[in-house]
This record gives sequence, structure tokens and C-alpha cells, in this order.
Amino acid sequence: MFAEGYIGIAGTIGVGKSTLTVELARALNFEPILEEVDGNPYLENFYHDMKTYGTMMQVWLLNHRFRQHREFVTRISLGKIRGVVQDRTIWEDTIFARMLNAHPDKIISDIDYNTYLDLFDNMVLRELVFPQLLIYLDCRPEMAMERIKMRGRPMEQSIDLEYLRFLKTNYEQFIGEMERAGVRILRINWEKFMPISEVVRMVHEYSLKPSSFTKWVRPLRRPPTDGGAKTTRIAAPGKVNV
Repeated sequence: MFAEGYIGIAGTIGVGKSTLTVELARALNFEPILEEVDGNPYLENFYHDMKTYGTMMQVWLLNHRFRQHREFVTRISLGKIRGVVQDRTIWEDTIFARMLNAHPDKIISDIDYNTYLDLFDNMVLRELVFPQLLIYLDCRPEMAMERIKMRGRPMEQSIDLEYLRFLKTNYEQFIGEMERAGVRILRINWEKFMPISEVVRMVHEYSLKPSSFTKWVRPLRRPPTDGGAKTTRIAAPGKVNV
């Protein structure tokens, strides 16, 4: 199902999701739901040693975002708030897990990746609530890198351009999967920030577009492999009409 009044902001690291989340929420009289970067106990260590902290980083994020997700969906359904604008939805967690598993260094092993997907299934797919609208902020990895350097978060300074390019490729795959699942996608070129009034206009326009709900079928698991053995590429989630 879709949650009316639930808007997600998607995009790579450094694109400007948090700023737009706050501004759009204020313009719509919605509540902003931001990532708690400073509260993540694994983040700084992850950027220095991804292989050691990759799996637990993803588990922590999934647990944290699931709690957020249930809370605001309940508040919307009870009429306690008009709606929310969320900086990175719970659905996007699968991007990072898949990317770290597909990395040549197997930052997340196949067995840990399969366990993570099982956990995602049990936590998220049992309470399937898609955003009414998912806004994808699109910009070049080079621009995202410039913005990362400008905002100067110490734990992000080890991020390199190749990582951002890989991340963008995975985001494009994710957006395609969400479109095939029937989620309304508003793709905005975010190379230059646009006036919030224009974003609000597009939000109202796209929210009225017809959508067809489908059920996200669980992604295929990785077959068991030996240490460095090559694995097949994971298939994109399919869909069935419900």
C-alpha cells in the first residue's frame, strides 16, 4: 500500500537531500524525518574500515530506519500529522547492502548479505508501505564530491569519486526497481538547486499522477560460494500484481 502524505527524498551521498527535506517539509506543513548521522556509532569506523564494519553498519541503519518508518506511518494514519518528508527511505538501505556485497573486495560477504536480506524481508516486507512520491535528486558524482568537501564532515573525507560513481549506478538501478513496483518517481536534476516553490509545484503535479500498486518480490539470494569465488549478479526484484 501507499501512505498518502509520505514523501521520500532519494539520492547519493552529498547531493543535498537533508536541505531539501527540511525546506520541502516546511513548505508543505509536513514533518521532516532526517538521518541521524551523528547518532550512528558505526559510521566513522565504517569509512575507515568498510570490511570490518560494513555488515553491522547496515544492520544498525535498517533497525534505526525501520523504527522511524513505523512511527511516522502510524502517526499519519492516526491523523496526528499531515505527512512527512523523509531524507532517505528504508527502501534505499538495500542499495548500500547490495553495493557492498558486489564490491570486488566483498565488503559484505555473501552469507552476511543473504542474512541481511532475510532480516529486511521480516522487518519491512511484512509491513509494506511505499511513499506516495519518491523524489530522486540526480547529479553527477563529481558534483556530489564537491558538496561533500564543502560541508566538511570528517568521517566523509575518505569517500572517493569511484565510490560515488558506483553508488550512483546502484541508485539508478534502485529507481528503476521502484518505478516497476508502481511508485511515483519525481526525478529532478539537482546539479543546481532550484527554488522550493518549483519543487512544491512538481510535487503537487506528480502526486496526482495515476499509480499501480505491485508487491515487491524478495531479491534472489546469493548462492553459497568459497572464499574468493565469483558469484552471479543478483537479479533485480520482480513484481506481481496484487
